[in-house]
Amino acid sequence: MAIVDDDPDIRMALQSLLACENLAPEAFDSAEALLAEPEIERFAAIISDLQMPGINGLSLAREIRRRYAVPILLITAFPAKGLEEQARAAGISAVLRKPFDPMELIDRLVALIG
Repeated sequence: MAIVDDDPDIRMALQSLLACENLAPEAFDSAEALLAEPEIERFAAIISDLQMPGINGLSLAREIRRRYAVPILLITAFPAKGLEEQARAAGISAVLRKPFDPMELIDRLVALIG
């Protein structure tokens, strides 16, 4: 499971949550850092923040979708009008708005990865 978020507190919280669920989290501080990973397809799913410096979550999803079939869950504190449609068009499987219930995140991930 890959976590992509520029906020170190969010990354750490998500890593702890996923580790408690035995979902083998690996964190990245930017979309660029994840894209530099040579084996992105090894991740069961990707959790990405929407608002990040450089490549944002929607652009990251588009780039991932060009090359891989990894499910992507987008998280955001700033949902804009039309975000759901933009997310679907970018190949994002689910969108969660911050703050979200941690168990909702786990339930969504489990549904995505089967």
